[in-house]
Amino acid sequence: MGNSVKYIATSIAWSGISKILNTALKFISIPLLLHYFGKESFGLITLAVATNAYMQLLDMGMNYGTVRFFSQWIVAKNYDLLNRVARTNITFYLCLGAINCLVLLMLAWQGNSLFKITSEQFITFRYLLYILAGMSVINWTAFVFNQLLIADEKIAFVHQMMSVRTVANFLIVLLTIHFKWSLIQYFLYDSMLNMLIIAPCCFMSKKRRLIQSILPALYWKDFSIVFKYSIAVFAMGIFQFTALQSRPLVLGMFSPQGQGAVSVTNYRVLEVFSIFVISIGGMLLQILLPKASGFVQQNDRKSIEKLAYEGTKYNTIGVAILCYLVMLNAKEILILYVGDTYGHLSIWLSVWMFALLFQIHYFAVSSLVFATGNMRTLVYASCASCVVSIIINAGLCVKFGAGSAVIGYVVYVIILMSFHYLYYNSRILKLSSRRIFRSFIIPAMLGLIALLFVESINLSVSSLVFSLIIKSLLWTFIFVVALFLFKQLSIKQLREIILRRKVEF
Repeated sequence: MGNSVKYIATSIAWSGISKILNTALKFISIPLLLHYFGKESFGLITLAVATNAYMQLLDMGMNYGTVRFFSQWIVAKNYDLLNRVARTNITFYLCLGAINCLVLLMLAWQGNSLFKITSEQFITFRYLLYILAGMSVINWTAFVFNQLLIADEKIAFVHQMMSVRTVANFLIVLLTIHFKWSLIQYFLYDSMLNMLIIAPCCFMSKKRRLIQSILPALYWKDFSIVFKYSIAVFAMGIFQFTALQSRPLVLGMFSPQGQGAVSVTNYRVLEVFSIFVISIGGMLLQILLPKASGFVQQNDRKSIEKLAYEGTKYNTIGVAILCYLVMLNAKEILILYVGDTYGHLSIWLSVWMFALLFQIHYFAVSSLVFATGNMRTLVYASCASCVVSIIINAGLCVKFGAGSAVIGYVVYVIILMSFHYLYYNSRILKLSSRRIFRSFIIPAMLGLIALLFVESINLSVSSLVFSLIIKSLLWTFIFVVALFLFKQLSIKQLREIILRRKVEF
């Protein structure tokens, strides 16, 4: 398990660095570009990127499917099969890139009436679409090498390259302002820079002998194994995507007359924080999937149980820190973020964070579920939870406004978790649901008790920032002490992990 500890710790560290760096530099660069190009011109960049981003649905779940199978073949040292499927995967992504290119070109030629922009703005927008279309084929093939490296547990390297690209993108922003480049020039150079990550990832994939040639191949029989599994993941993703994207639409359609826009705005304010927490959880699932796939391939029961029980415990501790700190400071965060008028949403933000804690705690076991390939029941569960959550959102939005979307999400999570605990744990994974729940509930309850204790203390601090800092530090101290007192963490374990990592590095 030593290598697992090193892999997970290093992957989380570099994934976190990449995400924080990207967020921080975007926080700086967006105001710079907004000021330089102006609100309307900068909006064209946002519109072009958003239009292209929607094409990611064409992936059809292949990111999960390939990592799952590639990981198993690497563990089994079946490099010939890995090479055949990887090269066919290049063909698949080249086809997706071609479709992406054609769609963007059609929008550039005939999409004037689809977008509420002026004729002059559409001329510029058309060139932005041309740039994206010209690079789409190459950009899609980058997925192949990313998937190979992630399956080979080189996710740290992938995020190192992403960090380099992020810094380079920021330099392009500075050069644009310094040399007074036009909007089209900036977009061209920035888009070309995004392709630079392909070369080092391709080189590393060949160096690791994960792929013998980058020439496309047509081993469709071998590839169909991955594709059929990915379609199931894609179907589940469609229901999750629908459940997420339908919430503001339902609020806009079923809210009282004149309140639709207000409810949607309130929802978007709340959504910002949930998206960040969910992205952290998604990052963890991506990191654990190669390990889980290897354990399932080898039928390593000891490692599977260790990942399920201990992974759930440590996962819960990490997510609890994020969720409880937001819950504890919900009102202060909302006021500092968008102003006093949104402070009343703090109760819904807290409920949403608690639902996320309940959902994301299971991601360690979810990696094992994905690794088994038994996805049919999960697709049904996603469909049922999606439909029920939409009905609840529509039925309660008159009374609760944006809160109805949160209530719908809570029900969505409860249905999904019920399927996992009542079916997948015992029947598919042969694990104890009671032990998994115990690994979750003890650190979760310790965090909740610490939160209630801090809330009971009347801190008379006039500054919202100081109040947030003091409450956060106090809760963290109490939570960490409680984890040691109740033997959820031990100094001996931490010392062993640190010493093991030093030896392995």
